[in-house]
Order: sequence, then C-alpha cells, then structure tokens
Amino acid sequence: MTSTITSIHARLPSLRLAAIAAALCLHLAAADAQPVSASNLYYRLGGSSPASMAVNRNMNSMRLGLSAGLKMNYSCGKFDVGMSWSTLMNSVSNLGATISGAIQAGISSLPLYVLQRAQPGLYQLFQNFSQKADLLVASSLKSCEEMEAMIRNGQNPYEDWVKMAKGESWKVKASASGDVVQAKADINGNEFAQKRGITWVNGKLAGGDSTDPIEPIKDISVAGYNATLNLPVSTSPSTDYRNTPHGVQRLVRAFKDANSLSTFTTEVLGDQAIKLSASQPTTTNTATGLGPKLEDELKDVQPKLVAAVKQSGGVSAQTLSEISAPGLGISPQLMEAIKSMPADQQALVIGRLSEEIAIHRVVDKALIARNVLITGLSLPEVQAAGDAVKDVQTKIDRLTQYIEDLLFEFRIRKEMTSSTALAILENQVDRSTSAAAVPGTQYVDPRPLEGGKVSQ
Repeated sequence: MTSTITSIHARLPSLRLAAIAAALCLHLAAADAQPVSASNLYYRLGGSSPASMAVNRNMNSMRLGLSAGLKMNYSCGKFDVGMSWSTLMNSVSNLGATISGAIQAGISSLPLYVLQRAQPGLYQLFQNFSQKADLLVASSLKSCEEMEAMIRNGQNPYEDWVKMAKGESWKVKASASGDVVQAKADINGNEFAQKRGITWVNGKLAGGDSTDPIEPIKDISVAGYNATLNLPVSTSPSTDYRNTPHGVQRLVRAFKDANSLSTFTTEVLGDQAIKLSASQPTTTNTATGLGPKLEDELKDVQPKLVAAVKQSGGVSAQTLSEISAPGLGISPQLMEAIKSMPADQQALVIGRLSEEIAIHRVVDKALIARNVLITGLSLPEVQAAGDAVKDVQTKIDRLTQYIEDLLFEFRIRKEMTSSTALAILENQVDRSTSAAAVPGTQYVDPRPLEGGKVSQ
C-alpha cells in the first residue's frame, strides 16, 4: 500500500503536466471552455477568450482578376472617325436613299472639283450624303462620350489613374513640341498614356505595358517604411534592419523589413495590381482583416507560454521577453503565480493570457502599419496622384475601424461574461456565510467572575 502511494506521488508532476496539455488542447478546439474550479477567477477574467479569432483559420488573401469586359480603360478616342465616315459613304443605301452602282462609280472616279463642274446635281447629292455621314458619326461619338461620362459618374475606381497618366503624357508631348492633333490621337486613340504609365512613389514609371503594376497599398507601405526610418523611398524593401542601429526602433521590432510590413497591410486591407492599358489585366487582392493575424500570433505565443510554465526553476529574461507584448510584459512573479495554480486553472489562465498577448501584438502592429501608411500618403508622388489614392485613405480608415472593433469586442465580452456570473457567485458566498452563522447560540457563563472571584 505504501509503495502504491509513493508511486502515485512520484507521478503527480507528469500527471499535472498532462492535465495542462489536455486542457490547452480543449481550449484551442473550443474558445468557450468551461471552468472546472475557481469560477470566480474565470468570470473576473471575462471567460476563456477575450475576442473572436478568424472566421476561417486557413483563410488567405487571394488575387482575383476582372473579366475582359470590366477592364479599367475605356476611351471614345479609340474609334476611327475616318473609317466610320468611309463605311457610311460606302453604304449609302443605309441612309434612306437608293443610289445606283453607276452613280457610286462616277463619284469615286472623279475629283470633287471636277465633279462639281461636270455634274452639279450629283455633286450636291454627294454633299448631302456627306453631311448626313458627318452627323451620324458625330452623334455616335456623342453617345460614346455620354456613356464614358456615365462610367465615370459610376465611380470607376481606376479612372483617376488613367486621368493622371493622360495628364503626365500631355506634359511629355508638350515638352517635345509635337503636333497637338497627333498628340491627342496618340493619347486618346493610341493609348500612349496608358502604355506609358505614371511616375510613382519610387520615382519610376508604373502601371504601363512594360512596367510594374501600380500596387497602392504595397507601394505606399514600402515607401512609408523607408521614409519613417529617414531612408530614401527607393531603398530595397528586403533589407533586414534588426541588427542595425535602426533595430531599436518600434517599427523594426514589429516589422524587420519593408516587405514584412507590406505583406501585413496588403493581407489585412487588400490591394490592387493596376495596369492602365485595356490589353493588360488588373487584379485585386482580397482583404482578410485582423482575424488571421490574431491566429498567427496566438500560434506563436501559446506554445512558448506553456513551455515556460512547464519549465522547472526560474524563467529567463529572454524567455519572458519572447512571451510578452508591447504594453503587456510578463513578470517573474506572474510566472510563479501561474505555476502554483492547479492544472485546470493553469489551462484557463494560459489560454486567456495567450490570447490577450496576441491581441496586444496585433493591435500594436496595426497601429504601426496605420502610421506608416499615413506617412506614405504625404510623399510628393502620392500627393500628386490626387483623387487616385483616395481609396488608400479609405483603407486606412478601415484599418482604424478594425482596431476599434477588436478592442470593443474585448471590452464587451468581459462585461457580458463577468457581471451576472460574478453576482451569482457572490450571492452564493453571502448565503453560505449567513447559513454558517447560527443566532442565539452564544454561551453565557452562569457563574461569571466578579471582583476576582467566582460569583455564588
């Protein structure tokens, strides 16, 4: 019997750790894990989960393209007026009159001034048809331009980029002192502006046929990152600054390089890869929000926190730093308090604390990303884009809303979980205390001491 008890005592640490691991697995599988004991602690914490995780843990940002009929560029300048006029004159029967093949042959074989002198009546007929053709072409172009205006009024998200490209192209054509008529034909009809692209944040052309696409969120994130570190905006986005003098900066502690920041912003907010030419595809990256980022941080911090609790002896400062978050440090005293708890309470506290650390990290990164995007918006090339980058400001506002929504959910969950449950538990304590006190049972000594002696 004694050996059996000794064996059980020897196995208690391993059994305790197994219970912690099992409870944590249950926590990961279901955010609404129920308390086994210490209900007061559970409800004061606000439950086992401070906020919702991603609606789909495997959600990824996807790049989607527009169908052929929805490509961004649309211009009435691409219509060939000469061809339209010629087609109408070669199909004069469609104008409501019957013209014989001989008359058409006569018109085509004579210069107009000879025709006017030789056949005044036929010349007048030709002029009438010509005027009708001009009116039809003009009315067709007017219909096209009205349709183009309707598209613009429908808030085509890419029209501002095309207008910016055309504005730059007019400057290029003007500096070359070329033919203004040919310049208009090149810009409106030959898509010179769209094929050329625009001057973008890194000082290079973007959005053209032979250039990189315009990726507003990504490009402004990279440029804003470099500008925040007082570097040229064209600095390589893959440079790791952790082991440089910039490594102490909050920006670098959150994002080691500009690429990691741009990945965060484009996945959370979505982005476009804009090509201005009608022949080039334009794609869009879907937004995932902050949920998947919260999942990623939780996967990183929770195993480390579990390992720190299992670790015998004190926890090193390096380990404490790895399981902390900006604004939420894990102290040695807190670790000792967690280690001293029963297994089920440890599982509850570790799960809740891990999620709160993850929330702190995600909110900190989101705030940093927001500041970088605001810095990027102030760059000269971005300012020159005018209304073309208004969608970036909209997405910055959306990021602010994501942060506020996450913090609101954190607060409201705690309030909803704790108030009623704690009131019930406190009432139970009051009733138990009241039941323990039995009135009228105080002992009265029938012969108390009086004057130093027992009364008779």
